[in-house]
Amino acid sequence: MASHSGNVLKMLKEMAAKEVELATEALAHAMKAASEAQNKYDLLLEYRQDYVKNLNKILAAGMGAEAYQNFQNFFKKLDQAIAGQQEVVDMTKQQVTVQRQLWQESQRKKLSYEVLSHRSDKRELKVEQKKDQKMMDEFAMRISRTKHVQN
Repeated sequence: MASHSGNVLKMLKEMAAKEVELATEALAHAMKAASEAQNKYDLLLEYRQDYVKNLNKILAAGMGAEAYQNFQNFFKKLDQAIAGQQEVVDMTKQQVTVQRQLWQESQRKKLSYEVLSHRSDKRELKVEQKKDQKMMDEFAMRISRTKHVQN
């Protein structure tokens, strides 16, 4: 029975290790997506700042009403894109949080199985040691009886 439970624990440890591996990959993917989303957001903000500088230069030199209206429409669309990208950033950060929690949970499970396996190994070792001790005791008693019979 001890070897059966040892095999089950070994199988559970292997499954938990695979789960950790998959969770690690999912976390890495989520972190990469979050980083890319943040970079895109930062680029949009930088792009907007550049256009604000351009607008200020053009306004200083003088600008027609139609051109100013076109800039305003462009800024509205750019601001919508920035807001949409902010939502993407927030969503990817939430995914990182979820994937990190799943990864931590899988790590805890793996550690639990390792602890159980270690305990099981210690119990099996104690049982083996008791068997060995019992055999040595029986052997010593046989030798002792044989000496008493011969004397």
